[in-house]
Amino acid sequence: MKLIDFDEKFNKKMAQMLEKHAGERTEEEWENAIAEAYATFGDTFMGAIGKTPRQYFAEMSDACLVEVLKEYLLQDISVPDFLCEEITARGEFAELVALLSETDEQLIMYAINLLGAAKKAFPRYCEMLSQEDYDEHIKDAIADILKEHADEVVGKVLPLTEGENRAYALEILSKCRKRDERVYAALRGAFCSGEDKDLPLYAGYLASYGDERILPDLYRTIEREDIDYVLFQELKFAIEALGGEYEKERDFSQDKAYQKIMQAGGGTDIFGAKKNKNTK
Repeated sequence: MKLIDFDEKFNKKMAQMLEKHAGERTEEEWENAIAEAYATFGDTFMGAIGKTPRQYFAEMSDACLVEVLKEYLLQDISVPDFLCEEITARGEFAELVALLSETDEQLIMYAINLLGAAKKAFPRYCEMLSQEDYDEHIKDAIADILKEHADEVVGKVLPLTEGENRAYALEILSKCRKRDERVYAALRGAFCSGEDKDLPLYAGYLASYGDERILPDLYRTIEREDIDYVLFQELKFAIEALGGEYEKERDFSQDKAYQKIMQAGGGTDIFGAKKNKNTK
């Protein structure tokens, strides 16, 4: 497929303008001017195609838009913003959602960015979180979207709490605002059965979910003499976030993480506490 490199055509014109008027504007002013010029370029008639760039893509079918996007990426040609704008304007159409089942990471990331929080994409997003075919960049992007719509995907995310990608599932569920016993049980279960290295993360999820019934479990864990400084601070934060208090002084002077944090902070930890044998 022969593609039109709209960005290259635009860049050539802008390069000529910059060379001619380089010292007339600040860097910020040039950035704004280029953005405005690009928007204008999208509505500028081009004799070679007999229409404007925006019209060029607007006349394509849904399926054609997706195929053209694939070709731009395949041929390593800059994807025009006008193409992305047109795809986004069409909404969550079938051919776009189908891109989530592709194998090319770059194409999938484009699909995720274009679909965003499209409801039709949610089922596939949840499937992708459970599959090992996708790396952390893709799963992080999906989790960031689903966290904002956690209450809508509870049913599909809960089963994922038992798999290898449970951290993504728990993070999403921690953002639920509707009280759900299944969600509370999943978050509490992960914390109570988790290894110490995971507990700071799980404590944060419990703080985010906001159910104070977990406080006895948090108090029981923070009283353990064998916890390290990082876990202690996360537990203390979670307790306070849920309306509790913990003022007992603890000695972490021999804790390696505590020593590194104090050295890096010049005698003050990341919470602003001064160096002291007994640390709250």
